[in-house]
Amino acid sequence: MNGDDIGLRGHLARAALAPLVAAAAAAAFPATNAWGAIGLDIMVVGLFGLVLYLFRPEIYRSLRAMVFFAAGFGVLVIAAGAVSRQSPAPIELIPVAFPVFGFAVLFDGRIAAVAAMALAVLVGQQPALSGTSATAFVFVGGVAAALSVGRIRSRTQAYGFIVAVAAIYAAAAAVSGAVSRAPWGAIVHSAALGGVNALLSAALAMLLLPLAESFTHETTDLRLLELSDPNRPLLRRLATEAAGTWAHSLALANLCEAACNAIGANGLLARVGCYYHDIGKLRNPAFFQENLRGGWNPHDGLTPEQSAAIIRRHVEDGVELARQQRLPDPVTSFIPEHHGTLEITYFAERARSADPEAPVPDAVFRYPGPLPRTAETAVTLLADGVEAALRALDDPQPETIADAIAHLIRQRLTAGQLAESPLTLRQIEVVRRTFLHVLSGVYHNRIAYPEDAGGITADWEAPRGAA
Repeated sequence: MNGDDIGLRGHLARAALAPLVAAAAAAAFPATNAWGAIGLDIMVVGLFGLVLYLFRPEIYRSLRAMVFFAAGFGVLVIAAGAVSRQSPAPIELIPVAFPVFGFAVLFDGRIAAVAAMALAVLVGQQPALSGTSATAFVFVGGVAAALSVGRIRSRTQAYGFIVAVAAIYAAAAAVSGAVSRAPWGAIVHSAALGGVNALLSAALAMLLLPLAESFTHETTDLRLLELSDPNRPLLRRLATEAAGTWAHSLALANLCEAACNAIGANGLLARVGCYYHDIGKLRNPAFFQENLRGGWNPHDGLTPEQSAAIIRRHVEDGVELARQQRLPDPVTSFIPEHHGTLEITYFAERARSADPEAPVPDAVFRYPGPLPRTAETAVTLLADGVEAALRALDDPQPETIADAIAHLIRQRLTAGQLAESPLTLRQIEVVRRTFLHVLSGVYHNRIAYPEDAGGITADWEAPRGAA
């Protein structure tokens, strides 16, 4: 997307807000004042759009996201216009926490806080609310809402949001009342209205959050937690039809979550992405080593080219399954990106051994990509090779594990597999140390307990005739 497209969407977003602002303003006060207010409104919204463009330009790439912001601003302006018609205007009921909650959960708290500041100016400068504390109440209520949300990982966290916003409204009521020398009864009434506002805003925002997620195509932590439920159809199938793949996915999830948390990436997204990264193997689970139970190997009757085609195909099958199950794009991206464009080495070597003179076509013996484009998928690409390779070690001692991890990461760096990822060399070093810490715990030594004490020793053999 070029700069012209981004600028056009910014103008569209501001244009979408203008009629809403105009309608609320025109209904509340005379036309001459309304046009002046509209001009100020456009300036405020334009400056907010500039902040988005400078600090979160990716929001401009989604017309849905821009429409969502425009709708949030419009709803608040209309609500403020309705409140201003009351005499005296109950400014504590201006529901700034409602749109700000959505901005914070779907995007981030900093952008939501900036939006709250813009909304405070937008509402407070309207002539119908002049002489009131509307700017202060909307400002403190909105910023409190933005900073109290954080990452929502349970529905009960909404209670903390309600308490925080209600508390800041109570404090604002007390300070405002002290300045105006209002009676205690009026201060308590103002604080109570703020508490009601916080409660209703949180309830309505939580109710509409799934619809907002679906509309904007943003993936919240609540959605990721829902997808991590092992009883979901795809995960249940993995556990029963491809138990080895599911065991690998669980081990990979632990590794990637720890590494992503260590570098400040989204550990929950990494965990959920790892759960689904190999779902394409459900089409032919028996053709993947981790699902074999010894004995006959189905690849023994195939050419290297045929085997490589089956291995490559699990990426396409996985993306297809993810689309059918409507998995979010950030989760689906783990399926093709965790392999990047790495060579399918085992079968490529078999082809070279069978005919050393014949060239090995890249298109046949290489994954289709794309390369990892996020920190989480890049960590998964590194971890996938490490976790699988260490299973081949007969005696994984700490020194061997450390050398193997360093070798595999260096190999992928040299192959250019992280060229499109945002990982820095410092972060890769943190990832390496985290892998070593986690895997050293997994492959730890245990004490050999005597058989008569309920254990076994290293040279133990099952008794003949045992079931």
